[in-house]
Amino acid sequence: MEKRKIILCDSNILFDYFQGDTKIIKELDALGFERLGLSSVTIAEAYFGMKKNEMRLTKELVRKFNIFHLDKQISQQFLDLMFEFRTLIAIPDALIASTALVNGLELYTLNIKDFDFIEGIKLYKPKF
Repeated sequence: MEKRKIILCDSNILFDYFQGDTKIIKELDALGFERLGLSSVTIAEAYFGMKKNEMRLTKELVRKFNIFHLDKQISQQFLDLMFEFRTLIAIPDALIASTALVNGLELYTLNIKDFDFIEGIKLYKPKF
């Protein structure tokens, strides 16, 4: 039996799940959290934007995901993307895209235009 690949969730997916978006909740629940990943950049963005009364819930939600930390390969991929697309891509998006590329992960995002110009990026197509 083939192991099912992990899908890396962009920051907007995490935020929309946290905000109770029923389509996102249904999609992530159908995939199962054992198949979902977050970049440490996405987690940092979540921590940056959370209110004090959201701290516990944010940490609990983040713990459900597989976490992908930055390493030398991701850093080099990030630098390559920034060099090539410096006027087209934001730094957090480049780091998240680099995490997906280096780890061979599909990226689940609502902001397709932020990533679709990157050669080799695989974007997840939701079922719901």
